[in-house]
Amino acid sequence: MEMDKFLILFMLFSFSKMITISNTKDSKDIKKLEGNLLYYYINDDNSKVQNVLKQILLLDENVYKRDYEIMKYWEYIDNQMILNENVAPDGLPKTNTHAFVVLGYQLNNDGSLRPEAKGRCDVAFESAKKYPNSKIYLTGGGTAKNNPNVTEAGQMRDYLVNVKGLKKNRIITEEKAMDTIQNAKNTINQLYADNIKTITIITSDYHIRRGNILFKGVSMVVAESLKKTPIDILQNAVWETGKATEGKLFEGYALASILNVSITVEQAFKTLIKCSGDILNYFLN
Repeated sequence: MEMDKFLILFMLFSFSKMITISNTKDSKDIKKLEGNLLYYYINDDNSKVQNVLKQILLLDENVYKRDYEIMKYWEYIDNQMILNENVAPDGLPKTNTHAFVVLGYQLNNDGSLRPEAKGRCDVAFESAKKYPNSKIYLTGGGTAKNNPNVTEAGQMRDYLVNVKGLKKNRIITEEKAMDTIQNAKNTINQLYADNIKTITIITSDYHIRRGNILFKGVSMVVAESLKKTPIDILQNAVWETGKATEGKLFEGYALASILNVSITVEQAFKTLIKCSGDILNYFLN
């Protein structure tokens, strides 16, 4: 969504802003360590990542387990995850506890869907045919400048039902999110309420890694608060655009928001310099 670009641009100028955290020393230490964790991973310093995880373990075993799983998944999506173009892959659960989550895309000014949003819906439709027991969760709020009466999720639903022929009772919409972070937060809570155990995320190729790490982070945090098993992100299905991937900086920004952590001014400056190529590619696309 275009809103994501605005938020990320804001982040580039405010990444080092201090946050409000618990007054206990251990909590402050953990938040500082988590900020370091993100910084070292973005900068490809794996030995320091492992060292920071060990320090977190000494302070809080539960936080360590959560952060370890998130970092392990982050490394997987950056280095091993294969993108499945046009349709979800074989081998996904065929039960109604699996769902597809389709991330929204900025609407045209009049409220109509842009081609990329339709492309994501086309991938969702092909995946839904392949897995007829899976629900389809569509997420995205009102982003049409001249039409406040429509939402991304609502327009995607209408396209899937009226154009593609998908049954309306398979679709659940989340129509308040204005960026990918809100996509994840709002949808994960609905997934837990609906007893969904596993999901496959559908979005564009360049966006899938940030989408996946966001949903992973939110799932881990929400599961911790609810004392439930995290929802498992099994796979992906993408609409191919050929655009450059967003890169580790944007994934790290997303995680920082989810974990409520920050990094120092010096770290922010070094990170922006290192990732300047990713930033330029992202904003030129």
